[in-house]
Amino acid sequence: MSEAPQRKAATVENLRDVPLPPRPPRLKPLHTVADVQAIPYLDDEEKQLAIDLLLRSLRLYGNQATMTVATALHDPKGAQAKFKYGEELSALIGNTGDKRHTVQGTLLHLMVLSVLKFTKDEALVGALSAGNGRMAPGFKPHHLALMDYPESEVWSDEQRLMLRYVRAVLHHEMTDELWNRAVAAWGVKMCLRYLQYMGHFFTTGIRNRALRVTHPISRDAGYVSFVS
Repeated sequence: MSEAPQRKAATVENLRDVPLPPRPPRLKPLHTVADVQAIPYLDDEEKQLAIDLLLRSLRLYGNQATMTVATALHDPKGAQAKFKYGEELSALIGNTGDKRHTVQGTLLHLMVLSVLKFTKDEALVGALSAGNGRMAPGFKPHHLALMDYPESEVWSDEQRLMLRYVRAVLHHEMTDELWNRAVAAWGVKMCLRYLQYMGHFFTTGIRNRALRVTHPISRDAGYVSFVS
């Protein structure tokens, strides 16, 4: 996820272990200092960076690191580079406030969710489908089921254009007509930035799939464990 308003300072004493899901990831999630220190292929600099990035989750979001972050921290420098890339792109595309990719029905939400569905990223498809509790004007949750139907009347012209743009990119179906319409709506630079932001979440999605990072079902209301 991209940057959010900073919260109060966090220390290593605030780091907590998180129970593994029924289908654990292929890499052990790193949530505590002890987890990090136990990884033999990290040097001292990388271990400190991994701890700093765990604290980043607490500082920015007020939560322990997600499984997506906690598994990515097996390569702290790679994770940090990806965080910085996402932060830079978020600033360039205006990923903030009511336009954030976590607000259901925004252009960025439809773009990112489309990419994650394409990569079959179970973890973040669930998270982005839920969103952050806010919705774009006129959007209703059941509209998510109509994302493969951009011609539906539930979409505004710009939402419809975004759905078609993303699909064309992912399926290598871009046409001159669609590209020109996107440029007319958003400008050349934003069209290119959207492509880069799609790529940012594409790499997240394929990493989560490769590592078997699953949807955090334990967070769902009314959850009853089905594991005996």
